[in-house]
Amino acid sequence: MTGLIGKRALVTGAGQGVGEAVAHRLVQAGVEKLAIAARDTAQLEGVAEKLRQEGVDVLVCKMDLQDVETIQQTAAQIEASFEGIDISVGCAGITDRGDLFSTTPEIFDRIMNTNFRGNFFVMQSIAKMMVRQKSGVIINISSMLAHGGMPHLLPYSASKAALNLATRNIAHALRHDRVRAHAINLGWTATPAEHNTQTQMHDMPEDWVEVEGAKQPFGRLLFSNDPAGLCAFLASEDASMMTGNIIDMEQWVSGVLGD
Repeated sequence: MTGLIGKRALVTGAGQGVGEAVAHRLVQAGVEKLAIAARDTAQLEGVAEKLRQEGVDVLVCKMDLQDVETIQQTAAQIEASFEGIDISVGCAGITDRGDLFSTTPEIFDRIMNTNFRGNFFVMQSIAKMMVRQKSGVIINISSMLAHGGMPHLLPYSASKAALNLATRNIAHALRHDRVRAHAINLGWTATPAEHNTQTQMHDMPEDWVEVEGAKQPFGRLLFSNDPAGLCAFLASEDASMMTGNIIDMEQWVSGVLGD
């Protein structure tokens, strides 16, 4: 797909995993100016070096979703450098554990402030530019757990459900400004962060991706390139008549019981 020639984009959480894959896929599709944002700028610089080898103009932005000021600063950097933005893909987030009884106020606030509040203010800051130019696409990486989730991921699941609602609300609010918005509910995805979580918190073996993947209907877990391709499609003209969609990217069908 090369339908994004000349476009300007922002990818948050671009230091690794899904965010890094999305950044590369957007460049392959034609994006020429790309802002990548995360808390770890050293990690971002490594990604930026690879992207620049592909001929793209890369802007590295230090951004913490729990700090609204850094979000607003990132938006200002993008406007000053790119004079606007065409695509925003929100891949940043955390997956801290917590159930009904173990979740402390600190855990609850950290998860909600990152996954919902932070992403909300990213959308607010970016949408201002898109409304002025009467075009743009906002895509949020959400989770299948937004449908309900597992007991030990209650605040995380709630944060993603809130993000999905906000995405649909924004799609409705900005439709006459020609700004489109979508969210992707990801199923179980093999990423470096997920590897650390599974091996360090859940005592899974080093080859857990292959072991668990073999149990899945399609014979593997999702990989970062899977949502990256969908993001490129949603941002393209091929999806120009779509907005407000919460797309389940999963091999298990939600709401269906039995084998």
